[in-house]
Amino acid sequence: MDINVSARHFNASANLQARIQEEVEKLGKFYPNITGANVVLDHEVDHLRRCEISINISGGTIVASADEENMGKAIDVALERAKVQLKKQNEKQKDHKGQPIADLVD
Repeated sequence: MDINVSARHFNASANLQARIQEEVEKLGKFYPNITGANVVLDHEVDHLRRCEISINISGGTIVASADEENMGKAIDVALERAKVQLKKQNEKQKDHKGQPIADLVD
């Protein structure tokens, strides 16, 4: 999985980037067909931090963002929102598959 982390209006530390890489890779257990992700961290105004996660999956893109007072909380909220969307997408994909023929023959 290709993960890009970028920061606007501040410099993200290597530890922060490594943490984001690790957390985004963990999202693969909720949806196995993730092809890549872009994470944009933004330090907009004095008390507002924004994290936007764009995840490329087979057949589309999932975007989750969060605005919080500190960057750690913004990252956690955005990751949680992305996780919920990935779970929902995975369930849709599972429900879309048909029943096995053996079940229909009974």
